[in-house]
Amino acid sequence: MKEEYLKAMEIWEVPEEFYQAAEPMYRDYEVKLAGKMGKETVPGEKICRWLEEMEYTDREKLLWESYSRNVMSKDQENPDSYKMTTFYDRYPYFAQYEPEAYAEYSQEMVRKLNDWDLKVYMDMVADKALAIARGENVPMHQTQYLTLEEAMDMMDTFGDEILILPCNCKAMERYKDKPVNVCINKLEKGPNTPYDRGHGEIFSREETKQWIREVNKKGLMQSGENGCLCSCDGVCCYPVKMAKILGTRLRYPTSHYEIIWDKDKCVQCGKCAKICNFGAFVKEGKKVTYDVEKCWGCTICAPNCPKGAITLKKRRKNYDS
Repeated sequence: MKEEYLKAMEIWEVPEEFYQAAEPMYRDYEVKLAGKMGKETVPGEKICRWLEEMEYTDREKLLWESYSRNVMSKDQENPDSYKMTTFYDRYPYFAQYEPEAYAEYSQEMVRKLNDWDLKVYMDMVADKALAIARGENVPMHQTQYLTLEEAMDMMDTFGDEILILPCNCKAMERYKDKPVNVCINKLEKGPNTPYDRGHGEIFSREETKQWIREVNKKGLMQSGENGCLCSCDGVCCYPVKMAKILGTRLRYPTSHYEIIWDKDKCVQCGKCAKICNFGAFVKEGKKVTYDVEKCWGCTICAPNCPKGAITLKKRRKNYDS
């Protein structure tokens, strides 16, 4: 690998084992700019002058594309200036918004990248997750499961226009069994937001509510707070992956409700088993069974039971396992 690439890899904080995997995620001019910018914040005009000296045309367009692809981020106080992001920041964007290029990676490389990415994620937030599991009030993302009704109520606080994005967890896993465009964000337009980078699709509030109902029926759990609602699964979701490692089921992500199954009302349709992410509901032959010890209390089973055989009961303490 050329010296300028090695220097760029260091600036982007790419682990050495991923140098080859990282190459397709960056363009030649970005490699050259990394060598000039280093870790510094640089005015956009200066970056464009550098691109001119390198004999690149459409300099403003190239700068925009690097920002859109999360190779660069804007300075919050001075949005006309930029700095290089890290490989940890760039990788999810590559998976989310350049799926055809990402599809060229072997499954073994995807597994290695995601194992590394999960470790970095846990190094940053595992202590917070454990604090939440102890019942402490700690600001974090995806700390709690929401009922369908609670998700609808949350949308009423998001405004008339809502931004829908592809789930980075599912994109990184190349997961296609369930809908992927399921990250629902309050529409923010400031520097470094997905909207400012040119990503996402704007839905009306009612369109968003209908979309949430549809993905809920397909087995995606609603979780979130503070302007972001995720529709998660039990395979790709990072908070779920982390919770399995930490042993925080029911406490993080927090479950606010017990699942009550009335087997006398159950008509053995098996819809609960089909959408359950954790194998708590299972249909073997014509018989449905429920194992409370496997349940994560996500609540998606209740609104999807056609006979009302599954109901919710408020937990006495959210952090009781």
